[in-house]
Amino acid sequence: MDQHNYDKQNTLNNLISEYEAMSQKGTVGFYEETVFSQLIDYYENESAIDLALEVVEQALNQHLFSTSLYCRKAALLALQKQQDAAFSALKKAEHLSPSDYEVKLMKAEVYGLFGDFALALSIIKELKVACHIDNRKQLAAIFFSEGVIFERMQQYDSMFLAWKQTIKFNPTHKEVLDKIWLCVEMSRKFDESIELCNQIIDYDPYCAKAWYNLGHAQTYFGNYKAAIEAYEYAFIIDKEFEWAYRHCAELCMEVQDYAKALDCYEEALPYILPDGELLFKIGQCYQFLGKIKIAQEFYKRSIKLDEINDEAYYHLGTCSAELKDWKKAIHFYNKAIEIEEEREEYFAALGNAYGELGENEKAFQNFDAAIELATEQATYWVQFATFLIKNNDYVAALNLLADADEYAVGAELLYCKSACLFKMGAEKEAMNILAEALTEDFEMHTMLFDYLPHLVLDRKIQAILDFYKYEQL
Repeated sequence: MDQHNYDKQNTLNNLISEYEAMSQKGTVGFYEETVFSQLIDYYENESAIDLALEVVEQALNQHLFSTSLYCRKAALLALQKQQDAAFSALKKAEHLSPSDYEVKLMKAEVYGLFGDFALALSIIKELKVACHIDNRKQLAAIFFSEGVIFERMQQYDSMFLAWKQTIKFNPTHKEVLDKIWLCVEMSRKFDESIELCNQIIDYDPYCAKAWYNLGHAQTYFGNYKAAIEAYEYAFIIDKEFEWAYRHCAELCMEVQDYAKALDCYEEALPYILPDGELLFKIGQCYQFLGKIKIAQEFYKRSIKLDEINDEAYYHLGTCSAELKDWKKAIHFYNKAIEIEEEREEYFAALGNAYGELGENEKAFQNFDAAIELATEQATYWVQFATFLIKNNDYVAALNLLADADEYAVGAELLYCKSACLFKMGAEKEAMNILAEALTEDFEMHTMLFDYLPHLVLDRKIQAILDFYKYEQL
């Protein structure tokens, strides 16, 4: 947090403490209306609507003729579904300022909140007609309120168009920049979103929210490089933009650029309070970069902040497995399963660890649990069969793979079956299965060499591989 924002937050904290101390004594001193507005904003953002209303009442005691305070009161009462009280507050605002467009806007929004959309939109229409085209501030406010009403009506196309007009008249409209991405997702207007973001950026190249929203839209179209650049611009402009860091890093991980993802997370650390999820993600980056010891430290720090993070325990297990420390791996896998017992990959990893220690019965039980949880996924049948093959239990492996055919599909099942047959010396049958596997997915053929490395030099194998490789062209 930079010094300016720190001072601003510190000032607000002091104001809240001062106000609450006076309020408890029943003697609230004089504040300017803008100061009361800060207090109302704070309590509303904290979802403490009752406290926000108390502040409004205190403010109205001191500023009896404030139209904006009566509008705030109406909005807060509407949030509490107090319809009569909300309209009563609006009537007082109208009495004070009969022609004030802000009062009329609030009236339209309150009607919208209580489901009277036709009346709400009729007020908006009147305001549009009455507003001069040069009054850009008012037009932006009118179109924003119209978008809020359409949001309540779940008419997201109209909502997007209204907020697009808001941006036209006020390219830096904070509420629209904060909320428009949800509108884009609901209306599926990703093309228009890119165009809109670029218009905002042309007007204000330092609009972090526009860069951030552009990153979202580019991600949707699979333009990952452009999306990453957009997210980077967002957090370079606003160093405390937490979600820009997070989304940029997650996208880097998606494209397997773990070094860049790590850079994003580490750049974020001085500006945001790290939580368990952030530390976990950093641990993943280090693990994928092969820095296992450092990864373990971050996973442990993550668990200190979130004791029920099953994924952190699981990844600690995978780190231990990479270091061949199977007893520790088993400990961490079991911890993960204690927290979340519906994750098949946890049981499969535990089965593999027990297998490495020669505890075959426990290995069998956990592989069986994995395929019971994910019967339709070929990978767990293959892992179970591989365990049996390693223990020279070829008949059991073939029987298991035959069972797998009833539930799962995938070339990996065929490659595993072929390897098992080669191990048994049934070369002709193994070659037939291999041909079937190569037809289904040639690229997976290296699986065979994982089981039988010596076959890399086998002429018959090379001949069949060359044939099917040519067939793929």
